[in-house]
Amino acid sequence: MPSISSTSDLELVEAIKADDQKAYRALFDRYYKYLLVTAYAYVKDDNTIRDLTQDVFFEIWKKRNSLNIRNVKAYLRRSVINKALNHIKAQRMNFEDSNETFDVPDRARVQEELEASQLQKVINEAIEKLPERCRIIFVMRRMEELSLKEIATKLEISPKTVENQLTKAIKILRTAVEPYVSGGLFILLIFGVF
Repeated sequence: MPSISSTSDLELVEAIKADDQKAYRALFDRYYKYLLVTAYAYVKDDNTIRDLTQDVFFEIWKKRNSLNIRNVKAYLRRSVINKALNHIKAQRMNFEDSNETFDVPDRARVQEELEASQLQKVINEAIEKLPERCRIIFVMRRMEELSLKEIATKLEISPKTVENQLTKAIKILRTAVEPYVSGGLFILLIFGVF
């Protein structure tokens, strides 16, 4: 193998597959800061982005024997973005759990909460099943409340593509939620809950 600094990303991955720790360290050194910056665009906490980034590299090492990567930078970027989005989702769920009340609720309220919980589960599952690009754009728009232009800039795509992906996401979500709510309530759910 040529010197580590002149080795291509794909050559590093091949060396990592052969348990080469120097190649692994070189890949880490090459992309660690880039992934920190990428993760920070989603999660504004230094400790968390370090953890997410290190998790990405840990998984690379753990799965080294079965790696099948064509574009290393894109793979690492997508991995850290997915980890960041999953972290946001987990934080959101933790926040919702911490708002529980401990009084004894009446039957009607229990039924409403059960239905709302089931509906939220359906929505969350539908979001998870969105095509990856749709899901990322939808989460950035609805949960992070970014503008179309901000999303386009962060993802390096056109605002029209962002708009098209949002439209696609909303159509998919509407279809998933339709059996549970009327059309007007769907609009409130998507624009109110998220």
